[in-house]
Amino acid sequence: MQQRKQNRGFRKDKFHRTAIYKHLISNANSVKILEHLGSGFERELFLASLNNLSDKGNPLRFNNFAYCMREIITLILAKYSSDEDILNCCWYKNETNKDNGVTRAQRAKYAIQGGFSDEMVFEMLQLDEEEEKDFIKDTLKKFTKLFRELNEHTHLREKRFNIGDVLCESLAFQVLSVMDSILTLIEDLREQVKSYVEGEIDDALISEFVSSTFNELDILSTHTFVDYSELESYHVNSICSKHVVIKGYGIVYCDLQWGSGSDMRNGIGASMSDSFPYDFTIHAKLTDLKKLELGDEGITVDTDSWYE
Repeated sequence: MQQRKQNRGFRKDKFHRTAIYKHLISNANSVKILEHLGSGFERELFLASLNNLSDKGNPLRFNNFAYCMREIITLILAKYSSDEDILNCCWYKNETNKDNGVTRAQRAKYAIQGGFSDEMVFEMLQLDEEEEKDFIKDTLKKFTKLFRELNEHTHLREKRFNIGDVLCESLAFQVLSVMDSILTLIEDLREQVKSYVEGEIDDALISEFVSSTFNELDILSTHTFVDYSELESYHVNSICSKHVVIKGYGIVYCDLQWGSGSDMRNGIGASMSDSFPYDFTIHAKLTDLKKLELGDEGITVDTDSWYE
């Protein structure tokens, strides 16, 4: 009986078949794009698209590649938000002909500033409201122009149909360059916004907030007293429609006491000092960055060492 061969998906050992693949995968733009892609489907789609260009027998190889690259940019933008996130932004207005429509430019805008108002972004970027009043609008126009340029490569035209290796590689480099320009445009401004936020939310503010919420330590003793906590690191994880998500970690130092105060005075209680690592997720409101509240994940103290 003849056994049917199983489809094991795209075999990674098929990569690196041709010079065109090797040239493209080592390109700096490809490296940058890969940094934005998750493992699994997204990464495999990108690599398979590059590898597709090696198929000289496929007259549509470049068109397929360009189409996949356009969809990869769409996937990256979608990571930053859902439609609901964008609809909840103070700056949102429907610019489409359908209910609650969201444009690609609005997705790019959300990726840059989340739900921050344009006025707030002007302050963050230290823009002149008179001389640079159209900065955000012009930035989105530049994004739209770049995306149209990328989209143009997906159109089936004779000059891009059944082309040779030299032209195919040249056009592929153009596509990767446009993708890099789109990502750089968004990244540079987003990093400036995040940097401003991190400057507004200082170490002392976070340390004070975190130190008051170490509830998990209560189970270790009759009475737990937090002496102090050391904030080791924190960063802006994401900017949402209503708040900024801040993640970080540190060490909390505490005194553990077993028994009451009376027990301690009578010599039948016990106490000791210890320290535990912790990580946290807190939210800062976009309208008041110094107003903090616990995120869904809250503060997690790692007390595993206590039980070892």
